[in-house]
Amino acid sequence: MRARPPSTRVDPAQLTVVTELVTADGSELPTLEVTVPRAHADLLDTTATPALPALVTAAVLRGEDLEVEGSVDVTAAQGATALAGIFAEWWDLDPIRVEVASTYEAPSGPGGVGLFFTRGVDSWSTLLDLLDEPAGDRVTHLLSVHHGLGEQRPVEAEIIDGHRAVADELELSLVVLSTNVRALLDPHRPWGDTSGPALVSTGLVAAAGLRRLVLAGAHPASVHTRTGADPDLLDAVGTGRTEVIFGNPRRDRDARLVHLLGTPRARQTLQVCWEGMTPGNCGRCLKCQQTMAGLLLAGDPHPTAGFDGRLDPGLVRGRALGAELDDMVRGLREDLPPEHEELRRAWADAWLTSHGDGPPVRWGTDDPPPMAGPSVATRVAAGLRAASGQADHPAPVPLGWRPGAAPLRPALADHHLIRARAADHAERIRPWAVVEPHIRDEARDGAQAGLALRCQDAFGPGPCYLPGILWAWEEPPVLDVATLAALLRTARTRLWWRADGDLEPIRLVETLEQGCLALQVMPPGPARDLAEALPPALAPLVVADDALPRLDLSPVATAALLGPALDHLLAGSADHDLIQAAHR
Repeated sequence: MRARPPSTRVDPAQLTVVTELVTADGSELPTLEVTVPRAHADLLDTTATPALPALVTAAVLRGEDLEVEGSVDVTAAQGATALAGIFAEWWDLDPIRVEVASTYEAPSGPGGVGLFFTRGVDSWSTLLDLLDEPAGDRVTHLLSVHHGLGEQRPVEAEIIDGHRAVADELELSLVVLSTNVRALLDPHRPWGDTSGPALVSTGLVAAAGLRRLVLAGAHPASVHTRTGADPDLLDAVGTGRTEVIFGNPRRDRDARLVHLLGTPRARQTLQVCWEGMTPGNCGRCLKCQQTMAGLLLAGDPHPTAGFDGRLDPGLVRGRALGAELDDMVRGLREDLPPEHEELRRAWADAWLTSHGDGPPVRWGTDDPPPMAGPSVATRVAAGLRAASGQADHPAPVPLGWRPGAAPLRPALADHHLIRARAADHAERIRPWAVVEPHIRDEARDGAQAGLALRCQDAFGPGPCYLPGILWAWEEPPVLDVATLAALLRTARTRLWWRADGDLEPIRLVETLEQGCLALQVMPPGPARDLAEALPPALAPLVVADDALPRLDLSPVATAALLGPALDHLLAGSADHDLIQAAHR
């Protein structure tokens, strides 16, 4: 591949450096073009030096030696040979030769500091660092790279206006560069692999007055990813006049989020979205979801502010993360607090999916959202985390109270409150309640509604709350969890229908937690088999369908069943039970 000497095209508002390319067989490639506003003509470098990192990358990917006809900075020429060797090794491609027509020594000396700036987490955190540097190392220019040579779309113009507002407020110069470099590289390799050399080639066109270019790397300097953001590339893309460095060499993604939270302007203008094509943040793409979750972990009291969406585990679960996000979600997989267990689990599952391993089968994976209190997933994760420091043990046995199952229990810290609620059980005014906000166990077929009608016939009026929009079962219930819990605290018993299976764990625990007796109604055969397999304190909680009309729901009778069941439930340790089951 041969690169002809660059030429400069002058237009009323901009200057464009054009490098024509010819393949080894003589056919022409798209020209490499970089456009600089005329207001920044003093920064323009019209030599063949700036294009070198991008041209080397393209030549390696095409498997062709590179011949540069223009004059090149001697440091850049040496780096080009090193860069070609690095990429050939990383990508398991044939090595190529890099030849330049002539070299020159660029004078080093004072100059400005330019930062590639997107208003993302990495570039904002890096900018805050550079603003704190002494005068000689302080940032002077923000470089915004637009990938396209045509007229900017309205959304792109709005994004750049946001960059300009930041630059004006900080009294920095914004340099908007346009380039078609991705047309040369994207057909051969993902953007993440070539982004570093491509950005550097673009930025060097406007670096004649800069002694340093700063890339806001996605990772600390200690992380080597073999991508375009790898620190090993830095020495190979600089020039004798302009060094290239990665900013934020010590902070990981989580630390950078904490860093920018200390600056309201940075938080208010954060722009991370890469899919929504909006001047703000769509709130639905993985990058937005990852950033909102990271802000939550960093302690932001309003992590969704500035995003057109909410934290949604459903948008994350099962998605492959891709190289850019893969290494950024460690904190989300491991450190989100128990009250956000569903979100933590979604990110853990997405990480496993991106590594080719399916999400593991774990306790509570298929459980519907809780009616009141934490979900199974949250309860289990809290118990495992407390005992082992981990929350991702697989589920070797089912949850339940049959032999061989792992019982689900309330948190130890809640025992006193649960006892206090049970103390007023006999004074409750309603003998029964059927409360099912989510479609499960034949609620779609009307079994729970039929149970409520039979209870009304047998025991008089009682509270009943059932799902009413069958096609929107994943939506949250109309009544919030506090209201649903209050409904249970007005009744002495909560009943539900289940055709088979164990004593349903989440219903049992969340019902007893409200001081309400839990009764599972089943067909006679399954009811008999389950009662025989349960501990004596829990066996009376299983009611055969044909025995329902004869139930005694008086205060004395229900209290006599509630006491032993509650004692049994609170006697064990959730941490101990779950850890023992996890290591069987």
